[in-house]
Amino acid sequence: MKKSLVLAAVVAAAFASGAQANINWDYVGAGYTDAGGDGPYIEGSYRLDGNWVVDATFSRLSNGPFDVNFVQAGVNYLTGFRLDFSPTTQTYILAGIENASGDADDSGGYGGVGLRHPLTPQVELYSEATYHSIGDDHGSLAGGIAFYLSPDWAIRSNIALNSGDTKNEFRFGVSYQF
Repeated sequence: MKKSLVLAAVVAAAFASGAQANINWDYVGAGYTDAGGDGPYIEGSYRLDGNWVVDATFSRLSNGPFDVNFVQAGVNYLTGFRLDFSPTTQTYILAGIENASGDADDSGGYGGVGLRHPLTPQVELYSEATYHSIGDDHGSLAGGIAFYLSPDWAIRSNIALNSGDTKNEFRFGVSYQF
């Protein structure tokens, strides 16, 4: 029994040692989201140059007979600001537009700040504080984790705590880094 546990630990360590949590802005992902309605989402992000990143998300949310398509597209500006206690953390400013269509139609914008931090070679933490003008104008504090199964594949999860009557959002999915 002990030999089996040791062998399993060695295999898991060898698999995990090949994974990297270098901050990579170039990825596509998909998964499940729950934000007052629930359903699938797809997302993508691409680094244009040293400081600019474009990203987009599409979600199809359903809540009983209520359906809405939610699209978000924006840009991130990587500030280059380094934290003294954490020089590997990347800070950024984000802004973009949002559109909800279907049984409810609305458009707005968002803006905020964020950071991404490689905690270990396999784990990256990220957090964002944003203000959204869509719906009932609300603030959002989001935090999440990416666990890298390999340099190309990661499991991602996050939660966004929203102010006012806006429902909190939970996401769980996978991403492919390129």
